[in-house]
Amino acid sequence: MCYSSMSKNAFTLIELMVSIALTVIVVLFLYKALALQTITNNVLTKNANSLSFQDKIFLLMYQDLSESNVTQISKSYNRDYDLLYLQTKNSLHAIPFPYVAYYVNAKKKTLVRLESAYPIKFPIPSEHIQYIYADVLIDEIEKFRIFGQNGANAKPPRELLPGEAPRKIPSNKKVTHSFLIYFNKNKKNYLFEIVRD
Repeated sequence: MCYSSMSKNAFTLIELMVSIALTVIVVLFLYKALALQTITNNVLTKNANSLSFQDKIFLLMYQDLSESNVTQISKSYNRDYDLLYLQTKNSLHAIPFPYVAYYVNAKKKTLVRLESAYPIKFPIPSEHIQYIYADVLIDEIEKFRIFGQNGANAKPPRELLPGEAPRKIPSNKKVTHSFLIYFNKNKKNYLFEIVRD
């Protein structure tokens, strides 16, 4: 028999083994690439959610403070948390010119935004509780501090001398109000500065 004259119609065993080995290598490579892509997508999604959380909080506080006409910052019984009271045009619950308060529930460690048609003072009277909307903004908050600076009523850099009058701002100069808002969540610091005219 002469093997050279025969036509080759089938794969040999070695060719089949090589093709199977190459297929396994390609499948393993694709599997590892898919696993890496899944990990990358999870990290990017987590970062995107973190940024959107930060942006949402900043936008809400900016709208509240920029559209407010009365703002009061007070200390709570816990030195790590401040209270912010304001009356604003910004409403999440369709209340015209609502009274808004930001406070931290110390037991649950959550930043809460209260909105009401009535002025909010702590402790809240039981007859007003039904008219107050509470929105939890941040969980696991460790610090919430607000520092405000009113351009018209800013404290002088030093004590006034006897008989010295405080400086007046010229009427053509715009009065600005600035707020520095700091909070700490999960050992991560967030700092916002909001300036309004």
